[in-house]
Amino acid sequence: MTVVKLDTMAVLPKAKLDLLKRVFIEDAMSPGPAAKKVGIAYSTANRYYEKWGNEIKSAREQLTMSQFKESLKRIRKSSKSSR
Repeated sequence: MTVVKLDTMAVLPKAKLDLLKRVFIEDAMSPGPAAKKVGIAYSTANRYYEKWGNEIKSAREQLTMSQFKESLKRIRKSSKSSR
């Protein structure tokens, strides 16, 4: 007897997948609020959150670092202009 495991992930349109990923990364939302914002079930959002976990973490770190660098530039610029 052969057991076939079916992928139980809901198939979402590309636009919803892109929005979901953006909400996870840019808005730093967890699956619950992200599901509401995108208009999908919590379980679907949670499965994608788990699937994309490493990618989300990496993207959040890159985004945070770029925001940090921009803040440093502004601080340095303002401190130079106040001298």
